[in-house]
Amino acid sequence: MITPVRVTKQSPFLGESCALCKAPFAPGDDIVICPEDATRHHVPCWRANGGKCAALGCQGHGEVDSPSMPPPQAEVTAEDGRSKVRALPSSSFGCAQSCFLISVGLALLLFAISCFGLWAILDYVLIEILGWPYRAPLTGLIPWLFLVISFS
Repeated sequence: MITPVRVTKQSPFLGESCALCKAPFAPGDDIVICPEDATRHHVPCWRANGGKCAALGCQGHGEVDSPSMPPPQAEVTAEDGRSKVRALPSSSFGCAQSCFLISVGLALLLFAISCFGLWAILDYVLIEILGWPYRAPLTGLIPWLFLVISFS
């Protein structure tokens, strides 16, 4: 069972958006925090999504605890009206980050394969089809031109 959290004026979740409907949380909203990746959802959005997290690749799921009467919560106010609670970022490696790293790695791999493939095709065409042994040392007029130009 997942216990919903009520958003207050001092809540660190105030103004954040729901993972499913993208609407910002307002004071008085009941939200569910995913036990897997700490993504926040409105309680109706969580239930509408089948009791599971809306984040891509997240396996978080569970039924929302619906008490008949929520326990009263103490209001903690700071001197400047802001909450003293700090929300820490998730320490898990997010789906977007892992997808980005996989795509960069795949792009580098395809680039390396394509460069080698193009070089192999050019090598085959020059040697086998055109009959130009470009790897052999140059003979004839061209080496003499380089020799004459370098000593001039």
